[in-house]
Amino acid sequence: MNDTTSLPEKDLPPGRHSHLKEHLMREIRQIPVPEEGQAKSGRRRKWLRPAVAGPALAGALALAVVAGIAMTGSDGSATPVGREGRATYAFAPEVNGDTTGGAAGLLDRIATVAARSPAGGTVRDDQFVYVRSTVSAATVGEGIETKLAAPHRREVWLSVDGTRPGLLREPGGHLGSQALERDPAPGEPGYGQSANYRHLQTLPTDTDAMLKWLRAQGGSGGSKRNPDQDAFVLVGNLLKESLMPPDVGAALFRAAARIKGVVVVPDAVNADGRHGVAVARYDAYNPGLRDELIFDSGSLRLIGSRSVATRATDSIEAGQVLSTSAVLERAVVETKGRRP
Repeated sequence: MNDTTSLPEKDLPPGRHSHLKEHLMREIRQIPVPEEGQAKSGRRRKWLRPAVAGPALAGALALAVVAGIAMTGSDGSATPVGREGRATYAFAPEVNGDTTGGAAGLLDRIATVAARSPAGGTVRDDQFVYVRSTVSAATVGEGIETKLAAPHRREVWLSVDGTRPGLLREPGGHLGSQALERDPAPGEPGYGQSANYRHLQTLPTDTDAMLKWLRAQGGSGGSKRNPDQDAFVLVGNLLKESLMPPDVGAALFRAAARIKGVVVVPDAVNADGRHGVAVARYDAYNPGLRDELIFDSGSLRLIGSRSVATRATDSIEAGQVLSTSAVLERAVVETKGRRP
């Protein structure tokens, strides 16, 4: 079994969680203040809840997502069901009435598939992991309509051993097209949570050890911390932009099967409009949000993710998708900037 290594420390000092939450609540609820020298405008604010946020920040960030949503039980009780209709990449009809049990069994089958994935023994340190995806995030602000932006391409090249700068290209996205000065650090906003491939190879391959490791990454938080929520968020963040070693991936999914509160959404749609089955969890820090990892119903490969509003506000409808992605391609390439 591999050693239980730690991600770089991302804890906040005492009292900082509350301050950050209040700041982000204002960021979501207010129209942006123009910078000095700029004319005031009604431009919309992109909802950029970092799917890459480290577990130590997960609570504060989640609370900022759908400001004004009443806190309710994480089981979805007393929450409205969305309007009827066909599920699309932007809307999940019948939200809160569209989940079932069976997450443990589904994740066990997904783990079996992951364990049979081609091993990465031939991956060299001087190569790069390439991930191509489609992403979209909603615009949130007072007095404006909440809707997803048009989906756009995102490409990332990550150094296999983490010793060389990576590259992120997101034409038309909020980051534009830019080179990274270094590889994305786990939990670094904007660049992905994925650790480099060599680091992922050091993670536990035993289910119990993996679950313990996941729960330990959230840092301190006292009674306000929810290890199950932090662990589920971390599972998704590690999977989205990475090449997962087969034995580590299998342990990750089997550990996720033991996280309390995980449910199945039989019909979930990724950012590319592809239907699949999702494992999901109502956000413990903000029950007005549901996080989903979407898998192909046949191959059980990860095909994307989404975050769905489960309660209505003045500007958000229950069932609206607030962020979404579609994983289109993963490969190992010789140099950054080169496509498979």
